[in-house]
Amino acid sequence: MKNALPYILGTALFCTAFSASAAQQDNINRKIISQGVPADAVNRLSKFMYENRGRSFQQDTYTCEGKDPASVRPCEEVKRNRSSKYVTLNSPQYVVIVDYSAPSTERRFYFINLRNGAVEKYYTSHGIGSGDGNYAYRFSNTKDSRQTSLGIYLTGEVYTGSYGKTLRMYGLQRSNDQAYNRDIVVHGAWYVGEDFINMINKKTGQPYGRLGLSWGCPALSLSMAEKLIPLLKGGSVIYHYHPALVDEAQSGRLVSTKKKN
Repeated sequence: MKNALPYILGTALFCTAFSASAAQQDNINRKIISQGVPADAVNRLSKFMYENRGRSFQQDTYTCEGKDPASVRPCEEVKRNRSSKYVTLNSPQYVVIVDYSAPSTERRFYFINLRNGAVEKYYTSHGIGSGDGNYAYRFSNTKDSRQTSLGIYLTGEVYTGSYGKTLRMYGLQRSNDQAYNRDIVVHGAWYVGEDFINMINKKTGQPYGRLGLSWGCPALSLSMAEKLIPLLKGGSVIYHYHPALVDEAQSGRLVSTKKKN
């Protein structure tokens, strides 16, 4: 238990915006961690939010020829014009921590209510470029890599995509600051859920034993996307976490748990 106190103190930073007493903050923080959310991830995220509250982050974005400049819907590469915008981190009610050291068959998407410490757990995909099996093991910020990017994101606008409601994400760190240009978003997908895990792979005759794979997005089941996107839009925080790689990822380069000889 010697390591518990620093994490509890760190998570107290989450609650300062909600006028909770010290005792209430402590109870909320303990509740979050007791529900299986990685303590190190909670500590790192709370520290980042505390140190950057009110800060505006410049984002590399694009506009689309012939479309409203305010539109956030993707378009073909040849129709994109480079642009930029600022997004501001304030004090959201909801945050998400995705533990990408866990397999896709675990509910590794932690949806956290900072006002009461409630945690809901959901399935989420990783990018096919990060690993075509049950685990993600490599991550990058590279366009067209179809890899998941580690780091802290701010949620933005909602648009209707091929899977329905789709939520823009803005990367706030070197490890993920190309999220907009890579169209890394939260969306629903038919291949996320227990039905897919148990589905028979026609090539092998065996169950897939994993979720389907995205192009780098943290896809949810279709029903959960419909539920969560309206709650997360417009300023919530999402943290793509891997305990062995989060620090190295800040180099902006590809990182992997499988090291070259």
